[in-house]
Amino acid sequence: MSNRNLQLDSLRGVAAVCVVFHHCIHVADPRLVPRVLNAPLATLPPADIAGRALLSVFAGGMAVNVFFVLSGAVLMASLQRETTFDSWTAVSFTARRILRIYPALIVMTAGFGILSWLFPPSHSSVPFTTRQLVENALLITNYVNGATWTLQTEMLMVPLILLTAFGRSVLGNIAPVLFLFWATGYLFLGAPFAPVLMNVALPSFALGMLVPVMSSTDVRKLPGWVVFVVLFAMICIRFSFPVASIKALMAELGLSFLAVTVLFHGAGRSRALDNPVMTSLGRVSYGIYLIHPVVLSGFLPLFIAMFGWDWIAKNYAVFGVLFGFVVLAVTIPLAELSERYVESPFIRFGQIAFRSRNRGRLGQDSFRRQTRLPTESPSVSAGE
Repeated sequence: MSNRNLQLDSLRGVAAVCVVFHHCIHVADPRLVPRVLNAPLATLPPADIAGRALLSVFAGGMAVNVFFVLSGAVLMASLQRETTFDSWTAVSFTARRILRIYPALIVMTAGFGILSWLFPPSHSSVPFTTRQLVENALLITNYVNGATWTLQTEMLMVPLILLTAFGRSVLGNIAPVLFLFWATGYLFLGAPFAPVLMNVALPSFALGMLVPVMSSTDVRKLPGWVVFVVLFAMICIRFSFPVASIKALMAELGLSFLAVTVLFHGAGRSRALDNPVMTSLGRVSYGIYLIHPVVLSGFLPLFIAMFGWDWIAKNYAVFGVLFGFVVLAVTIPLAELSERYVESPFIRFGQIAFRSRNRGRLGQDSFRRQTRLPTESPSVSAGE
């Protein structure tokens, strides 16, 4: 029996593609957030209303929040399979996360560094320095590849996930509920550490950690098409409200939780989500998320030379979609290579070298019916 939840794979793939188009549209005009996304809808001219609709479909921030909810669910489910929680549990879990995230990150960073000597990146007029490359490869900074802020967040969440899992082993399901209340408060107060990274990530992961403890019997009563209604509702919220609206953000997080819960517990099957093309995108979604900024940076000078900045800024929606397809066409094959020759070997090594000593057979079989192993899932923030 496969240990992969194909519908979760598809959700990862959809989110990764949304992030790619989000970046390709926003690179055309850095003022889109204040001018289009944060402006009252009634004040926008028709062209920007169409642009806002497109940006609502390809909402990168919303996609990342889905990744975080999904990561919280999958990682907590992994720890939930432990019959006991001890020091080896924490060590093996952390080591597998490191082996999942860092190898492909290091390869990408090195490749970006080489490319910067041929084509200076869009956010730097000179090639990256060795120090900048090393710091980004270690996730100390995200200067080289700005998208790696989500991976910084993933690693910062590791001790909090372990602490919540330990609390659950002692207190039961009240532990993730308490963590959710604590985390949600920081939407309004600001996170106690790394607020730029953690303000929204904390409640997103907290919601995800509640997913495995939900009653699967009740969730399976929901039809599969609920997920599509939820995704459409999220797009409508993003279109209708300014991107800075806390109420809209909370609604998005709640809907993300619902979508991940339905898919995690296998409520209803969907041909669209089980489509091999969609699940293949999910399988390489970490590579897509990680590599696409490199491809974007490499091809952007060519597009500027072809169209000019004035045309690109004026026609940001058309340019973003066109550029997005080009970036995806190059990124996906590179992501396939990354998944096959970098990610998978280190995932297998982590599973062998840091195998859990405390997992019961019953919990393992149950979990495999629900989702794939967390060390096999893409980060990205994506997601993971």
